Amino acid sequence: MQQSTQQIKQVYFLVTALRWLAVGLVLPISVLFMQSRGINLLQLGVIMGVYSVTIVLLELPTGGLADAVGRKKVALLAHAVDILAGVFLFFSFSFWGFLAGMILLGVARALNSGALAAWYVDSLQAADPAIDLQPPLAQAGTVTLLALGAGTLAGGALPAIFSDLPLDGSALISPLSTTLLASLAIRLILFLIIARAVQEPPRMEGKQADWRSGFQSVPVIVSEALTLTRQNRNLPLLMGATLVGGFTIAGVETFWQPHFAVLLGRSTAQTWLFGLVMALSFLAGVAGNMLSIPASKRLKHRYVLVAGLARALQSIALLAMALLQPVLGFAAVFWAFYLGGAFNSSPHDTLVNREIPAQRRSAMLSAQSLAVYVGSFLGSILMGAIAEYYTIAAAWIVAAVVSMVSLVLYARVTQQTRAGLSHDENIPIPDSY
Repeated sequence: MQQSTQQIKQVYFLVTALRWLAVGLVLPISVLFMQSRGINLLQLGVIMGVYSVTIVLLELPTGGLADAVGRKKVALLAHAVDILAGVFLFFSFSFWGFLAGMILLGVARALNSGALAAWYVDSLQAADPAIDLQPPLAQAGTVTLLALGAGTLAGGALPAIFSDLPLDGSALISPLSTTLLASLAIRLILFLIIARAVQEPPRMEGKQADWRSGFQSVPVIVSEALTLTRQNRNLPLLMGATLVGGFTIAGVETFWQPHFAVLLGRSTAQTWLFGLVMALSFLAGVAGNMLSIPASKRLKHRYVLVAGLARALQSIALLAMALLQPVLGFAAVFWAFYLGGAFNSSPHDTLVNREIPAQRRSAMLSAQSLAVYVGSFLGSILMGAIAEYYTIAAAWIVAAVVSMVSLVLYARVTQQTRAGLSHDENIPIPDSY
């Protein structure tokens, strides 16, 4: 039985909330956790860079696999690997251990990136072919950010609650590692919910290959996705803007914790404060998502303009983060950076989804994720080196300049004459799916 748009949203919002709650738990202390077990800033940059490379190598093949065997099957595989990665990281005490754990996490993220997002869009369009995707995408982004905010608050509080445990770096179960255990428990629940609640849309039923045939069809699907992207007028420009977004967010997420610790007098004892700052950044993101809906309507659904204005706000905030020294001032522009990112997200994603056919949505959304992680890899390596040998502020200034230059890409994106059908219809898409 076909689900209604409301039922589809309820399932996707629940799955999204649990997924990002689990991620949010470890966000405010992840870098501190690795540093407590002996990882320096350069090693951290390398670890995050390799994590990004893993995703880069697997993004398109795993997206093609989801198109071939089904989004639900690949999502379940992704979350199984994600659980394994969390277990591995929990037991790591060395550079090589964390590197191996992050490679597993990269495999999980690559498998997961295009699967359920494609399921959500296709299911909505199957239930209502005339649906405007920007509001439900913004709503999903709001759920994501609320879950991340709740997770970061809890992740910042847990180490303080369990502060009587052995010191970090010398024991398996420590104040910081409690967040990993809580995250793992949520991921197990999430796996069970996906298995029970997610249903493939009717138009996709009967088109799924078995695993062996699915793996064999991946090269063809990936080739078609790359052809569709290359021959489209706007997708290369949008992917370029996505890459820059990954570049900048890598520098913020990797280095804000040690930078904030310096502003606090090199103190990492008040983990609740790290959690609070990160949680409020996600609430700022919620505000950005909520504002994107009326702003898009007021600007007559000119999503290129909305996305470009949001990117400009991010660039200015990133530059201010590098220059401001007061703790409150830094926190304010840190929150503005996340507000701009969320403001950009749903207009940008609406533009991308307008350009791609449903039969290759997973692969082509994976291409967008690929662009994010190529940018993240470049940002992690370049800004890791600048941060280690110069300062974190210098790395952020470089990122702000790159972000501002990316506005040229949005300026070159042309408005589409037919929403949702602007891809080149002369490119053949096989019915074999």
